[in-house]
Amino acid sequence: MQLSTQVLERNAQQFSEYKNLLIMNPPENDDLDFLTPEKVLTLDYRVYLSHKNELEELIEFSLSHAPSTLYDGAVVVLPKSKGELDLMLAYIAPMLEVGADIYLVGEKKGGIASASKRLENYGSNSSKLDSAKHCQLWQVSLEEKAKAFDLDSWIKIIDISFNNIDMKVAAIPGVFSFAELDQGTALLMENMFTKLEGRILDFGCGCGVLGAYTKKLNPEIQLEMVDINLLALICAQKTVELSGIEAKIYPSDGWDDVQGRVNGVVTNPPFHRGIGTEYQTTEYFIQKAKDKMARYAPLLLVANTFLKYAAIIEKTFGRCDVLAETTKFRVYKAFR
Repeated sequence: MQLSTQVLERNAQQFSEYKNLLIMNPPENDDLDFLTPEKVLTLDYRVYLSHKNELEELIEFSLSHAPSTLYDGAVVVLPKSKGELDLMLAYIAPMLEVGADIYLVGEKKGGIASASKRLENYGSNSSKLDSAKHCQLWQVSLEEKAKAFDLDSWIKIIDISFNNIDMKVAAIPGVFSFAELDQGTALLMENMFTKLEGRILDFGCGCGVLGAYTKKLNPEIQLEMVDINLLALICAQKTVELSGIEAKIYPSDGWDDVQGRVNGVVTNPPFHRGIGTEYQTTEYFIQKAKDKMARYAPLLLVANTFLKYAAIIEKTFGRCDVLAETTKFRVYKAFR
């Protein structure tokens, strides 16, 4: 059980009187029965899958939830980015009745103390209710009806010109490489193959810039883009539309929702999970790649130099070459 869930559970009595409680951004796997929620919302596909069997129709992987009745309370678990927290609060606030309580829980190392100041945008009486297990629980009462949530107002369009290819890229707070092209992705783009064919998968697509650039260089490919973050999928879809290209964009936890075999993979894979570092997703993705890729299909992967992916790639594919590197990043190449 994660620390934030433990703090919520030790304050279970605080939530027992709500008739219509909303939970936003729950931890993965943790049992939420003690909160008796009316609705649970998440922007994380893996979290959604972890609760789907337990909560059934109570949980949604969505940014378009429309409640039939306003909620009288909401619990928000602190996300990794303050920008993403701002979006989450703006998303749920119109679903709450005036006077409803908004609770924010999170770890101290995740910045809960500074994040709690965001609650002041919704009421003047925010207060800390608990501090335990390296976490804090904050609360504020909604003082006035919140304005309707407008996703478009959170999307920033960025013009990128790379190797004489112009692109418009959509960005939302909380999506990797928000508002700029990160150095790792740029290094992979600089060394992108120009003779790719068939189904090409962009794993952990983020805002979609890598996949869109790959399609621009290889117009005949059937581009597919996957991520577990709903905001990333929304950005990728917008980036594709702005770039005037076609792509199939969908949520997938690693290879799980990718049907059949692909003819190539391009990726700047994730290694952060919440506020921590997490390597298992990418390691498992690499290990399973041989079973999901067609014969002779290339894998192009960029990663920080301190990440030890080369040995896993070599064990899976039989060989791993360094295509390009800087002091911070390496582009690895392998073939199925």
